[in-house]
Amino acid sequence: MLMWIANWAARHAPTPEKQAERALHELRMELFRAEQQVMDAQLRAEYFRARLLFLEDVTRQGIEAVSDQRKGQQELMQPSRSGPRLTAAQ
Repeated sequence: MLMWIANWAARHAPTPEKQAERALHELRMELFRAEQQVMDAQLRAEYFRARLLFLEDVTRQGIEAVSDQRKGQQELMQPSRSGPRLTAAQ
């Protein structure tokens, strides 16, 4: 019985290789989380940058000029619909 316990302990002992394998999985997950946080921070920074530019434009030019300018940009960005239109069956 004592020999069996010794063999079992030798096979299941936390070797550096097994510890490294476990740590590798945990570190990959931490890296993924960190990369997600970086992407979220970049999106937030871009949002606040756009908001700041908008408010600066409103302060300098007034809301009417900025509104007209943004409407023109939206019209240019909308794709033209050249395909067939779907209608609901009645």
